[in-house]
Amino acid sequence: MHRSLFIAISGMAFALSVHANPAVQLSSVADVENALGRGAPISVVLDLAKCIPGAGASSPGTVRGGLKIDAYRILADGTLSFADGHATVDRNGQPIWQFLRYQVKPDQAVTFTMDVFSLPSYTRKAEQISYACAVNQGIAFFMN
Repeated sequence: MHRSLFIAISGMAFALSVHANPAVQLSSVADVENALGRGAPISVVLDLAKCIPGAGASSPGTVRGGLKIDAYRILADGTLSFADGHATVDRNGQPIWQFLRYQVKPDQAVTFTMDVFSLPSYTRKAEQISYACAVNQGIAFFMN
């Protein structure tokens, strides 16, 4: 009885450890593009407190968040571009659409922009907000 319980627990521990691979941080745009080109899943972590406010942003950011890169494109100049769009609600409980765009230049500079639209009309709710970040300075990439 004890032996079969031990074997069952050992098997579960092994199965869990197989899936517990840590994410590997990618340190350059070239590393990110190579991983994407191989079909590897890539996660992005954003910390606006480490970025410089740009157009539409009146103060340093405090938001942190993340996403997995789904679709992307690499432009002729080497810029990696990807985006996320999703419906959510604003502070007043009104439905909105947020469109988040990331442009990563070959020199590691990253431009993050956010546009917010009221739903269901898709009228612009506020002017575009932008932040200037850099790879490993406000934005980090991880291969899962």
